[in-house]
Order: sequence, then C-alpha cells, then structure tokens
Amino acid sequence: MDNTVQTDVLIVGAGPAGLMAAAWMAQMGVNTIIIDQKSQQTRCGRADGLESRTLEILDSFGLADKVWAQANHTVEISLWGDTADGRLQRQSVTANSKPGWSRFHESTLSQAQIEEYLMEYVRDRRNIEVKRETTPTSFEINYETINDRDAFPIRVTLENAPSRPNVTLDNVDTSDSELSEAPSYDSGYAGMGTTVEAKYILGCDGAHSWLRKQLGLRLEGESYDDSWGVLDIIPLTDFPDIRKRFIIKSKHGTLMMIPRERKLVRVYVELPPDVADRYRAECDADILMEQIAMIMQPYTISTSHIDWSTIYTVGQRICRKIGIHNRVFLAGDAIHTHSPKAGQGMNVSMQDTFNLGWKIASVIKGVLDPRILETYQQERLPVAERLIALDQRICKGMCSQRNRSTGTQHGSFDEDHKKALEEENSSMSGLAVTYHPNSLVTSTIRDAPLPMDVADCISKPSVATNLQVGMRIPSVLIVNQSDSQACHLQQIIPSTGQWNLIIFGGDIARADQKRRVEDLADALDSPDSVFWKLNDPASVARRGFTAFGVYLVHCADRLNIELNDLPIIFRPWTEEGVDYGRVWADCEAYHHGGGGKLYSSFGIGDKGCMALLRPDQHLAFLSDIDDMGGLEQFLQSIMPEAT
Repeated sequence: MDNTVQTDVLIVGAGPAGLMAAAWMAQMGVNTIIIDQKSQQTRCGRADGLESRTLEILDSFGLADKVWAQANHTVEISLWGDTADGRLQRQSVTANSKPGWSRFHESTLSQAQIEEYLMEYVRDRRNIEVKRETTPTSFEINYETINDRDAFPIRVTLENAPSRPNVTLDNVDTSDSELSEAPSYDSGYAGMGTTVEAKYILGCDGAHSWLRKQLGLRLEGESYDDSWGVLDIIPLTDFPDIRKRFIIKSKHGTLMMIPRERKLVRVYVELPPDVADRYRAECDADILMEQIAMIMQPYTISTSHIDWSTIYTVGQRICRKIGIHNRVFLAGDAIHTHSPKAGQGMNVSMQDTFNLGWKIASVIKGVLDPRILETYQQERLPVAERLIALDQRICKGMCSQRNRSTGTQHGSFDEDHKKALEEENSSMSGLAVTYHPNSLVTSTIRDAPLPMDVADCISKPSVATNLQVGMRIPSVLIVNQSDSQACHLQQIIPSTGQWNLIIFGGDIARADQKRRVEDLADALDSPDSVFWKLNDPASVARRGFTAFGVYLVHCADRLNIELNDLPIIFRPWTEEGVDYGRVWADCEAYHHGGGGKLYSSFGIGDKGCMALLRPDQHLAFLSDIDDMGGLEQFLQSIMPEAT
C-alpha cells in the first residue's frame, strides 16, 4: 500500500550543495528529507579545493577548525615553461592568493571529508531525515495551493534505488576506486511508492539533475575536444616544487598539480586524443602517469599510491532558470558545469545553497515574506555566469591545442591567464560577490529607478567608504570589552538564521558620541520597535531562534569604558546571566596581531555608523547611527512581524 509523508523541504542529492542546504534546515529547525540514490558517501576523488569564502561559511557552522586542521594550505603557485632550446624552467613563484582578503586561504581536502563533516552536523538534529538508496520517480505541482504559504503543493514519488555498480558523471568516466565509500547508517523507505508532500523542493542532484529534467530545463553551453586526466597520487619525484601548486606548459602538453593532505597531490594532465582513447578503453591510471612523466622531463616522477583517477572533456554549461514559482529550486552542478581547473565547483555549489537555505527556512518560520525567494535567482545566476566566464579564460590558457591555433607563444603564460589565476582565489572565490539591490539589499542611490521589490530606504555608503552594500562583511580582529578575548568579526555572527545589526559606535568615551549611541539603543529598546516585535518571546519560542541581534563595536580606549555604563540592550540578561558577547572594541589585542584596524580598513569616520547583516553575513543596509527610520522601513518591507 502506498504511504504519504509530509515535510517542509525535500532535498534531492546529498552532495555538498544538498548538505549545505540541509545544514541551514538543521540549524533553523525546519523539517527536511534529503534523499540520494547512492547507498553510501563517496570515499575519494571528486572535488578537493576549498576557497576562502567556503571556509568562512563552514566556520559559521562551527566546522572550519576541523577542516582547516586536516587540509593542506596552498600558499604558493609556481609557473614553469619551455625555454627556446626546449628546457623546462621555472618562470615565477608567487603567493597563491593575495593576503588580506580573508583570515583563510585556499586549501585542499577531499570532498568526502567535507561531506562527512556536514552529514555529522545534519544528523545531530532530529528534524532532518536522510534517505539513501532512494530515487524520485514522479513529480507534480498542485497549482491550486501554490500561493498558500502553509500548503504542501509539491508531490514526489520515491522508490528504492537499484544498486549502481558503475557511475558516469557528466563528461567524467569514473574508475572503480571512486565507488569505494564510507559506511552509512541511512536507508531508504521500506517498500515502494512512498509519496512525499513538500512545501519546497531543492534539486541538488548534479549535472544530470532529475529535477531539472522534470521542469523541462537544460544546460546550455559549449563542449570542446580537450581531454584531461585527473589523479590523486603520492608522488615520488625530484621535481623541486612538488609541494607547491604548480603549472607546467611544455611541448608535450600542460600539467597542473595541487598538494593535498597526507602527502597526496591532485594532478590535472592534458591528454593527446590517442592517449585519452587508450585510457577510456583500458581505465589504467598508468597511462596517465606516462603522460605526466613526459611533460615533467627531465625531472622524474613515479608513484607509490594512486588513490583515484578519471578523465573528462572540457565544457562549460549553465541553466538560466534556477527557481520556479518560488517553490522549486536548482543548485550546484544542476545549474552550472565546467572544468575542475578553476577549483570552484564544490565551492560555488555550497555557496549557492548557503544563499538559498536561510531564505527558505526564514519564509517557513514566518520571518520573511515569500516573495524574497525571487532573490535567489537574482543573486546566484550572475555568480554562475561569472564562474563560467572564468573557467573559459583559464581553460583557454591551459589547453595547448587552442593556444596553437591562436598563435600564443609556446610554453608561455599570457597576461589574461595570469590575471585569471589571481582572480580565482581572490575576487572570484566568493569573497567579492556583490548582490545588486533587491528586496534583501538596499540601494545606495535615490535618483535611479528602483526595482519594484526594493525598499525605498537608501543606504549611505559615505559612512563606511570601504564597505559595499551587497557584499559579505570582511572579517577583522576585534577585542571583547569585558575579557579582552580577541576574535574575528565574522565569528561573533554565526549562521543561526538571525539578522544582525552591528553598531559601529565610534569613540564612545566622548559624551556627544555616547549620547548618539544611547539614543539609538533607546529607540531599539522601545516596546514598539522592530527589535522587540521580531524578538517577541512568543515568536522566538515558536520559531526556535531570535530574528534580530544587536552588537556594539566601538573605537574608544577599552579601559576607559565600563560595560555597566552602556545601555542594557548591549548587556542583555539571559538564563545564564549577562551576555558578555555584545560589546567589542577596535583595539590591539594582547596576544594577536592585526587588532585596532577595523575602523580604518572599513573607512568608518568619527561619527560611526550602523550595518545590518543578513544571516549569510552580506550587508543589507548601511547608514548613520541616527537613521532608525531607514532601518525600520527596510525591515518592515520584508518581515511581516516587523510591521
């Protein structure tokens, strides 16, 4: 007999994108089912590069310390090419990423380990069900109830997935080693024909996305004839830069290696057509090793261990419709596929659902109006388009056959290729993603026509000249007012679903500046303020988390400020006593370098400012301390409970 279950969110695919979405649901108490047709998690292979922004995101869930401790940190990149007489020569050694963008930098750790940490996080919450060996077989939408926010208009039939001895990814022929997987304690639904009724469904099911096909959508783009081999090996070599990230461009082809954990390296090697055909026919990693050795000569290389190998052809494709009816969403490889050379695939996939997850959960919990879900397409499709463009630039520089046809000098790195490599780990890594004005990001200019869903209130970028509305807040070292503990700004605003108002109070040792901060605190503490409406005890108990938090970061001499002299909103009483984590100082720390630079690096003047951060740490509203009216107007435009 068929049975029917209801859930708030159904996630198809338990890879990095699906698990990041599930992490938000777990954190914000949203009932969720996540399904995957595989019986277990992948043990090796796949993606391994972690960009700075991804590490910041993992840190917001308390996961970055474990990842950072295990990962190999990629510090330098060296470029090698042929000289005029055919000798291999190092051309440059530079930092792999420019310092100052983030407290993290690019690192490498297997996708399997990232998935395991996310899965542990998800399993710790009772509101998440993980169903493996489960495949969707039918999909329908009830359009009569689609505008009822409390309805379950999505219907998906699930069946037990057949055993899959071989798996083929989009443009990737996988070897048997990829199917060695970690143990799992999840199982599918007993029997056949279970129907799930859901409020929302997320397709995080890869390049061959089942959900995307049900919607009649497809990936559009180009494929090329360039074939590349990929291996994870422990190298035995006399090459001097083996523990750096390096690229070799020689007459025999192009090669890139990235050092990984446990003395492993990830290898990307360009393959001539005949070598690619041999590997596809024989699936023998030694064929790839022969090509690697040829490119690296006169240096020698062999291996004591091949962890994983595969082959892919270069292509870049994108799906330009990623949200349907504000109920059905696609993410990750379901909307963008490209080569691994840019090192962005797993990162952008997780960043997609980091953007989407809190929005869906906030709508379900009644914090946000459902129309804000339109911002997912508005914000993430341009990111996918820039990713595809970056990968095209990197591939153009890496693929020898295309370079020969354009007359590029043999063995050289053109300026655009070098620039693309720099952008890969800085502006294109997610750190500089800027969301344009929409219902969740205020405009900074009044004379331009605003989109219909943008609040009429205007941010004032002059109050913090180095902050940009729509970007994630940079992380700068600050010091706790009460105990002088030092930490980064991002660390005081973890991913809980809460919006956070950071009041940069300036030098509050001055009486006039302290009075301005007190006036703002009084306005926030008024029973009629948005702060109290959003944090009404009954609402907090219903949703399970506070919707609005307030922090003070001042630049006065910390020893001249007494916590008890500050307004009560900055030292609230909790069940465990005073919350000492609400007041911070921009000053030098005793045992950490880099303190005392927030105000100068953010471009904040003597009069301070206030910055409203979304739950994903992106800046939604920026204004002076006296603009309580603008703050309330913005929040009332998106939050029903704020009116």
